[in-house]
Amino acid sequence: MKPKARYSARYGYAPALLLPPKLETIGPLPFAEHEFAELDAWLAEDGWPAERMDVATLEGYLVALLVWPIELSSGAWLPPLWGVGGWKVAAKIETPEAYGRFIELVIGYLQELERRLTCVPLHGTPVLGCDWPAVSVPYFAGSAWATGFMTALFRNSAGLHSRSVASRTAVETIASYASLRSAAPRMMAAVGNALSAAVAVLITERASRGPLGPLNLSDVTKLKNRSRLAAGTVGDGR
Repeated sequence: MKPKARYSARYGYAPALLLPPKLETIGPLPFAEHEFAELDAWLAEDGWPAERMDVATLEGYLVALLVWPIELSSGAWLPPLWGVGGWKVAAKIETPEAYGRFIELVIGYLQELERRLTCVPLHGTPVLGCDWPAVSVPYFAGSAWATGFMTALFRNSAGLHSRSVASRTAVETIASYASLRSAAPRMMAAVGNALSAAVAVLITERASRGPLGPLNLSDVTKLKNRSRLAAGTVGDGR
């Protein structure tokens, strides 16, 4: 994530070249309500490319990278966040300081989502759980979240056919909410619960943690126990 200076024979040292981060070298980063609000407010500002993601779309996108692992480098999956194709950093964050802070917030968010998704019992994500208010989302947050999820999934949609019926049904459930852009905010609690349930199905079949690397054995065990507990609860009629 450290920028490299480029040498120009004519002008001496040119502005730093901003490189994709190496996630394997990044340790745990803080991400709580303060960091969420900072990222959300930043995404709500003017000056971004028209296709930049809002915080709900971003969360859905990051969750998909975690529960439906896709073989993409950080240089491939990061640019859609700020609305460009190929490895090019948006002018909004083209200084080393701005770029570094933005990457810290995004990776911190990714790490926080991983922690929540592997909790026993399942801990809702910030957007789906309506934990913290968001200002960057221009329409129904459930629709934006589902759109972000499907944006990531389209990069590896061929893998859908090799998944279980339960996983394919979960993906279809998520996709069905992407079109509800004009839904009333009061629907968010029910939609959030439905999307969270779909994610809980998908995460049990993932083969890795996507951008965060191989699965932790402890997390695999926790998720299996969580699935058994959910199945027992259903079987008992509770």
